[in-house]
Order: sequence, then structure tokens, then C-alpha cells
Amino acid sequence: MTSPEFMVVIDAIFDKLTVRYGHEWLRQWDGMDMAFVKADWAEELSGYANNLEPLRYALRHLPERCPTNVGQLKKIANLCPPPVFKALPAPKADEAVVSAQVAKQLELKQALAPKADEKGWARTIVQRAEAGDKILPYTLQSARQALGLEGRTAWQ
Repeated sequence: MTSPEFMVVIDAIFDKLTVRYGHEWLRQWDGMDMAFVKADWAEELSGYANNLEPLRYALRHLPERCPTNVGQLKKIANLCPPPVFKALPAPKADEAVVSAQVAKQLELKQALAPKADEKGWARTIVQRAEAGDKILPYTLQSARQALGLEGRTAWQ
């Protein structure tokens, strides 16, 4: 069932086509009940009930020859270009909120970061030597020096 509001649109379309094409338009419907004809057009064009712009477009771009059926008007309506929407500007970020979030991320990154053991290699070599593994003398000396177990240097 077509709404009464949309039937007003159908009446306006018929009025426009009558003005544009005159008797040629009206002769198509001789002997027919116009209420049935308009009801059929309303059913066929009901997809445009929530957006009348394609129908307006069709009425602005009518062909020279009188359309003989609703399908011809629909073809013209379907050529209506889609609306162009202007993008809204991106919202401004609140500096305090951004700073707080960055601080949280840095804290989390630091908490999850593995603790660096710069002298772990040296401890491993000394432990292997104490366990009886054969370690090259220079390698063991370098590891013991890095751990401060022999020959202190300025960087220790």
C-alpha cells in the first residue's frame, strides 16, 4: 500500500508529464481508470519514496518523446548521480588525554621490556669454566675482567 504522501508525488509527476507532453501523454490512458494507472506507477516508483532526488532528476531530464511506461522514467531516474558529501574535519585531540595515553604506553613498554643483562655472557663463561668446561684462556680472562673478578679497568 502506497502512502498518501507518495501519491502526492505521483500526482505531481503526472501533472508535469501532462504539461510537457500534453495530449500525447493523456491519449496513452484513454479508457483507463487513472487511479489504477497512478497506483501502478506508485508501486513501481515506491523505491524512491525515501529519496525523491532521482525522480526530480528524471523530471529535469525528460526526453523529447513522451515516455510510454514507468520503466522509461525509472531508467532516467537511475542515471541520477549520487549525492556528494563533504567530509567533516577530524576532531581535535585533547592534548592532556594524548599525553596521558602516551605515558601509559611508555610505562607499559618499559614494564614489558626484558631487563638487559649486559654481562650475562661473562657470567655464562665463568659458570661453564667452574663446571669443568674447557674455555680458551683469553675468553675466560675477558669474562672475569668484565665481571670485575680480575684486573679492574676504568669502565667497570
